[in-house]
Amino acid sequence: LESQGRQFPVEIRYQPWDDDTDVWERAAAQVSRIVRDTADGDVLVFMPGAYEIARTIDEIRRALGREQREAVVALPLHGELPPAEQDRAFIPTPYRRVIVSTNVAETSVTIPGIRYVVDSGLARIARYDPSRGLDTLRIEPISQASADQRAGRAGRIAPGVCWRLWSEADHA
Repeated sequence: LESQGRQFPVEIRYQPWDDDTDVWERAAAQVSRIVRDTADGDVLVFMPGAYEIARTIDEIRRALGREQREAVVALPLHGELPPAEQDRAFIPTPYRRVIVSTNVAETSVTIPGIRYVVDSGLARIARYDPSRGLDTLRIEPISQASADQRAGRAGRIAPGVCWRLWSEADHA
């Protein structure tokens, strides 16, 4: 068995936010800058869950200018979608794709064409709640290892860039 793979360099940039802007607004603003300032390559945005993904896609559509909206397609990717909807994220299109995903795209799949990653730094993590005797899903900051894994998605086909929506001090 032989597995060939090549990892291109990925530049890490930190985009800390000093206000109470929602994470989907922060991500959409960054996606808008990427689409405006770069000529090619698809964008992968990491959000913690389906709700945040839907809000992010709505906000991206609002943040993009009219000309950008016509050249970009924003697609969700998470485990609650039917398989046909999930498959849409993997099919090349004549449009520039912005795929907004949970951590399902962190390790288990490779989406062709990704050159840019926007990472919220959050994930829904299953935790046991002893007071209720139930497992619950909580939104928590991701580990450094997860952040590195997510950034690596941008370096599969060419050099890439990852924007982390937190500070370098918080990452350390």
